[in-house]
Amino acid sequence: MATDTRPYALSRRRAADVAAAELRAFGDLLASLGDTDWALATDCDEWNVRDVAAHVCGQYEELARPTVLFRRLRTARRRYPDRTALDGKNRVQVDDLGRRPPAELVAHLARNGPVAIRRIRLMPGLFRRISTERFYPEPPLAEPNLGYVVDVLIPRDTWMHRVELSRATGRPFEVDDHDYEIVGQVVRDLDRAWRRPPLRLELTGPAGGTWQIGGRAPVESVTADTLAMMLHLSGRDGVDLPKDSPLSAARVVF
Repeated sequence: MATDTRPYALSRRRAADVAAAELRAFGDLLASLGDTDWALATDCDEWNVRDVAAHVCGQYEELARPTVLFRRLRTARRRYPDRTALDGKNRVQVDDLGRRPPAELVAHLARNGPVAIRRIRLMPGLFRRISTERFYPEPPLAEPNLGYVVDVLIPRDTWMHRVELSRATGRPFEVDDHDYEIVGQVVRDLDRAWRRPPLRLELTGPAGGTWQIGGRAPVESVTADTLAMMLHLSGRDGVDLPKDSPLSAARVVF
């Protein structure tokens, strides 16, 4: 457990290791699901377990084969003109893959995931600096570039969907060292956007830790379960905070 520390950025190498570890954890969870698990509802509106798996499979397929990403972005503009570019593209992922049998989805991730991780490890700096606003002209990310997406958001998104599938299916949420790093990067983005008085944030349970939010000595403290707080910060139903809590309206991009 991290103790009373400031959030820090991961090195490029460590970020790739974290992404690889999260891919393995998600793949292991998918492989453990039974036949009846795949139709269960999740915390994602309108998506069941199979839909969430299809979305994650689509993410890694797009990293492994960038032409698939561009095709889905074009399809999304035509098929879902009322959606944001990101939301529309995610829906096309589910359109493309969501009807596949579970065994095919497991195999799809096992085939494309390692290729995607290799691309992350070998991605040139020139590519990593490409602005994401050319693809997703929504409100800007904490760092609107491709490097931030592959180092931070892809493993974070996969991690959150693993939380959802664990909750939906009643499977235990398995934690190792990489989970602490993912939670730490969520806290880092929270810290970078923080405009309130400094805060001591203590997260308990799996992948928990204690961090200082804000640049000076904390003037108040918040304690919450790690997974519940991550759900809350992502905009899902998570921890119930008092209305006057400094974190009641806080959100981080997942």
